Amino acid sequence: MATLKEIADRVGVSVTTVSRVINYDETLSITPEKRRLIFEVAEELEYETPRSKKKARSTKKPAAAKIRVGLIHFSSVNEELQDPFYLAIRIGVEKKCQEYNFEIVKIYGNEHVFPLEQMKSMDGLIVIGKFSLTDIRLFQAQCANIVTVDSAPLEETIDSVVVEVDTAIEKILAFAVDQGFTKIGYFGWKETLPDYRTPLGEKRYAAYVGYLQSRGLFNSDYVYLGDEYSKSRDGYTLFMEAYDKHLLPELIVAGNDSEAIGIMKAIREKGLRIPEDISITGMNDIPIAQYTFPPLTTVKFYSEYMGETAVDLLKERFEHRRIPKKVTLPCRLIIRESCRTAEKPADA
Repeated sequence: MATLKEIADRVGVSVTTVSRVINYDETLSITPEKRRLIFEVAEELEYETPRSKKKARSTKKPAAAKIRVGLIHFSSVNEELQDPFYLAIRIGVEKKCQEYNFEIVKIYGNEHVFPLEQMKSMDGLIVIGKFSLTDIRLFQAQCANIVTVDSAPLEETIDSVVVEVDTAIEKILAFAVDQGFTKIGYFGWKETLPDYRTPLGEKRYAAYVGYLQSRGLFNSDYVYLGDEYSKSRDGYTLFMEAYDKHLLPELIVAGNDSEAIGIMKAIREKGLRIPEDISITGMNDIPIAQYTFPPLTTVKFYSEYMGETAVDLLKERFEHRRIPKKVTLPCRLIIRESCRTAEKPADA
């Protein structure tokens, strides 16, 4: 940074003269040409006056606008409470957004009609649950940065966070076969969207059918499918239907923990014992699963971390990543007392 002496030497005047010119001393007798030359040299040498330094120190940069993340959920508040799996995902999103100082805006739809103008004002969207391809493309037209959680309908263009439900089913069935079960039922649901690549509910059911067929153990008499999912009363209703038909398996694989809890209620009402008469497994490892009676054998999905990962993916997008990512998180089989084992048979 230049000094007054350097400017004075370049112009050929005294330091005092340079100082008085730069500080706009109108009483100084100096030619306009010489005054202009002093300012030109000062600018060339990037000289800063005490006044300009003080101004620079006192001038604060305006605070950067807070990044806004729109949260779109396919479940209503009541439905979310009935299936804590999705509640945990949302909690993970909120926790990570708070860490990054992102503002969360919850975007609610009415019968799948969403406020598109609101989406346009978002920096990114996190879409939780199952939406049709039409919905996702519509969201994408409003906001370029999108992460879907628990589905990957457009993985070629947008980010997604998923779990392998088919792998989870295979873990359960491998355990069941190892324990000697041969009559293994599936109590789940039918879940379809009009323009989705495959009916969503078929993924875990297909894994169930494929695994047991390959071992000669599949029996359609032990399959009961409802029209909806993640509501405990459905598991209850399906079991009552199976009981009335006198077609009960040794082990029931429920589509999720909430459905399993409904089944357990129905089993107890019929005076049957768990696991002595019927064993049961769930999926998701919701918080209440370890406190059911007996505690529920299930597969743990890291649902809260799914939400955190979604925010991390958005952050990468904000930092100019362009290639889409699909993150698949692992699952873990948790064996509890609702399922008998070879070490503890039914007649023990």
